[in-house]
Amino acid sequence: MFTLKTSVVKEKTEWLFLSKLLILLSALKCVFFFYNYRVANGWSVTGVANVFQLIKWSLFYDVACIILLHLPLFIFFLLPRKLIQNKIIRVTIIIFYSLANTLLLLLNTVDIFYFRFHLQRADADLLYVLRNPFANGTFHVILLVLAIIFYCVFIARFIYTSLIKMLTQQATGVHFVWTTILLFTLSGLYFFSGQKKIVPTYPLTQLEAVQLPLAQNSFHTFLYSLYRKNETALPAADYMTTAQTESLFSIHTKNNPVTGTKKNILLFIMESVPYDFFDSSSRYKVSMPFVDSLVNKSTFFSNAFSFSYNSNKGITALLAGLPTLTDIPLYHSSYTAINRSLIGKLLAKNNFSSSFFIGDNYDDMGFAQCCKWLGIQHYYCMQDIPGYRQMEKHSMGLHDEYVLSFMQNKLAAMQQPFFAVQYNISTHYPNDLPKLFIDKYPLQNTTPPMKTMQYYNDCLQQFFKDAATKDWYKNTVFIFCSDHWADPDIKNFRIDETGGFRIPLFIYDPSNEKKKIITTPVSQLDVFNTILHFGSKADSIISYGSNLVDTTLQKDRTIFTRMNSAVYEAINNEYVLGFNAVEGKPMYCFDYLKDPQKKNNLLYEVIYSTKIDSMILQMKAFLQTASNHYRNNHAANE
Repeated sequence: MFTLKTSVVKEKTEWLFLSKLLILLSALKCVFFFYNYRVANGWSVTGVANVFQLIKWSLFYDVACIILLHLPLFIFFLLPRKLIQNKIIRVTIIIFYSLANTLLLLLNTVDIFYFRFHLQRADADLLYVLRNPFANGTFHVILLVLAIIFYCVFIARFIYTSLIKMLTQQATGVHFVWTTILLFTLSGLYFFSGQKKIVPTYPLTQLEAVQLPLAQNSFHTFLYSLYRKNETALPAADYMTTAQTESLFSIHTKNNPVTGTKKNILLFIMESVPYDFFDSSSRYKVSMPFVDSLVNKSTFFSNAFSFSYNSNKGITALLAGLPTLTDIPLYHSSYTAINRSLIGKLLAKNNFSSSFFIGDNYDDMGFAQCCKWLGIQHYYCMQDIPGYRQMEKHSMGLHDEYVLSFMQNKLAAMQQPFFAVQYNISTHYPNDLPKLFIDKYPLQNTTPPMKTMQYYNDCLQQFFKDAATKDWYKNTVFIFCSDHWADPDIKNFRIDETGGFRIPLFIYDPSNEKKKIITTPVSQLDVFNTILHFGSKADSIISYGSNLVDTTLQKDRTIFTRMNSAVYEAINNEYVLGFNAVEGKPMYCFDYLKDPQKKNNLLYEVIYSTKIDSMILQMKAFLQTASNHYRNNHAANE
């Protein structure tokens, strides 16, 4: 007994090191909880039992990360000290574990602040968005970089000091046997408690969807996502027969093409623009006279939803009609050979040229690769604009006025008919404004996102003023759609099962100026079909959407969204259904019109069972179709 006690005392440094790591992770989780408390509407905590569940799962994944990261180190410490004290081996151990532990703490720290933009813990998608905000070196970005460097140095110093102490102690003959035994025992308990728990979304079996980030560890979610970044997040689904699936949901559709003269098509993808900016009943309705004037002579879809929270998933939905089931962008994944309809090539068959305009650096977010993947002929970015080095920049790239002016000149030289896309960036966080911007409505547009929308309104006003004098203008249809919802007020952010996907979507035709409001639920995925409708594409296409101007569009249709890698939603004109795709089970159902706060879960209310069962069946058909489509991804592309 004395020997055991003595041995444990000798390993006090190691116990303290591992305990400090756990305390730090727990402290970061507490900060995460309180900092995002309003964002998550109080995290839907229901009582003491629920709190203990959250603590249990939080400790489970935090401890698991510490064990799996450090068990190899302590196994290595069991080797002869002459081997471990080799200079090269010492340096390798110090560098690797200093970096690994710094990453462990850094990811969990960054997610405290990044969560409100991503609405989930860190995943492999982070690798595809890191470059963009740091490329243009604004003052705020420089400060952020310096803060991150300082924080990393602080963490690395703590880790480095602890490693030096352990290596020094090991040199005296201490092999940390009891620490290794403890880590082995705990890892064994984790393994035998169920291998499914390695999946970061497993706590959804006991927790609400909104509570999942509290249970997770960002280091774990990032590594797991990195490990399976080229895999679809959906398991193979077999809910029903193929015939039943196709009767409920089919991706092989045939458009009703427009008749008469072929029209030019100009798509404006509005970055991070929420429906709130267009909603007259919202406190965040933006004063934007010109855009409002367009809406008042357009077909406006008042119940439109994005497929996800991300730009690189929104662009795939809009231009390919495909939902992204991978954590990383579909066009970066191993599913690039997925059977799809190439918008650029299909339009080229009808003599359309195709172009894409954006003000950021070449291939930021992978959009250049996406355009090539979809057969779009021309890609224009910041570097293509003459004199761009002298132009004022947003943190993400050039301000919209310069890109729209450049696009105006390019369109004037294009042969008709043409298809063009303008992806604006000035409305993206951190909502930088040009120095010469005049705030015309300071009392109405009160938040930074609202002010940048006002700026975009001014840019569009000048663009349309110039465009109206061109011969192509009257023969062009203009489609406006946001890439995803974003918070209109960063200080009062809220997660909402439907509001978090509500986006503006409208179609303006100068030759048919007439206000029309469509209340039918529609999706980003429908824009692809609509573009091909105006492009006179009559053949069968592969798409998860429908033509927005189709008069047979069902008013009670159901559309689908993706909250995260596990949770998908089905939304119709009354209800929103949450579904755990990993477990294959519904999680909630709310009447979002009568219950906007989503407090009354109708899932087990008998009176609603028929409607809910119908939505569950449609969700299963969607998931099974998507899962099979991804897994049979090497068919010839159209």
